[in-house]
Amino acid sequence: MKLIIALLVSSSILLSCSGPGTDFRTRMEALDWGSDTCYVTGHKAPDVDAVCSAIAYADLMQSLGYSCSARLCGPVNNETAFVSKTLGFKLPPVLEAVEPGARIILTDHSEYAQSVTGARQARILQLIDHHIPGDIDTCSIPFVRVSPVGSACTLVWELYGEAGLEPSEQSAKALLAGVMSDTKNLNKKGTTKRDSLAWTALSRQLGMSPEQVFIISLGMAEASRSYEGMSDEEIYLSDCKSYQYEGRSFRVGSVDWLDPATESAFLDRMLAAMESLCGADELLFAKVDVATEGCYILYCGYGAEDVARRAFGQPKRKGVCYSPSPLNRKAHVVPLLQKAIAEGNVNS
Repeated sequence: MKLIIALLVSSSILLSCSGPGTDFRTRMEALDWGSDTCYVTGHKAPDVDAVCSAIAYADLMQSLGYSCSARLCGPVNNETAFVSKTLGFKLPPVLEAVEPGARIILTDHSEYAQSVTGARQARILQLIDHHIPGDIDTCSIPFVRVSPVGSACTLVWELYGEAGLEPSEQSAKALLAGVMSDTKNLNKKGTTKRDSLAWTALSRQLGMSPEQVFIISLGMAEASRSYEGMSDEEIYLSDCKSYQYEGRSFRVGSVDWLDPATESAFLDRMLAAMESLCGADELLFAKVDVATEGCYILYCGYGAEDVARRAFGQPKRKGVCYSPSPLNRKAHVVPLLQKAIAEGNVNS
């Protein structure tokens, strides 16, 4: 784990094409923008950070004179719908796919499996992300900003500063929403001082007190746990990310269930949904946060039990592992799964 963190910190230096003292505007001018609209997109199964980083970054590019437009890679979840309505910023339309050669900018992800359909054949002009680098070759992208902060919206806010601009009111609302969501209002492990600086500056720009922000964050948390009107498959897919690693395709969903009385039944429901969604050559996992301190890791698919056992220890029952301490998908679950897959490949 320490090695993974060290590599991520290093990547923020190696992959960052600009920083304090460099001319961000000049770097933007050097990009091959073409004559068509460049789409800015977050990842599939978009969460608040993916949606809002795309909205605000497209706005930044427009302010610099470039024809950019934000797009969604799917329907938004309940938390995104709630905060966009509460703060009053407009959501972009959905982009199903891009044509070969289309120019795109990616935010909040660096995995082709999470990108808009057609991304492999598109021309990626920029990548703005805060995760462990994925399988997208950043060496071929003209401008990359990858840094281990709590929210991609923090990186976008910093780039506004490098451009010498202040976000518009709409973009400031979106950026604040993204920081609030991905850092659990600065309470999530992995939150940095940079996230706190962005949160403070944006709330001040919008004239919002810490108490007002806190109240909205409570509503966001409640909305994120609301699965009203959703099928079990939709619940799993509402916050699910896809990965490719050493020849294996796997997905990791993240869901909450805070009713201890129905906890076991909910795990069974998720396992059934995962079985119905799992492809022939795919592994499916789900991190289920519950009312107690720990969390469950669910698994299905051919070979998934071996991977889960190596990553999380002896299953409590078929399809279910348990961690007595909370786990973060980005920092813990995915790296542990990747390590377990690599070990399995070596031993096979």
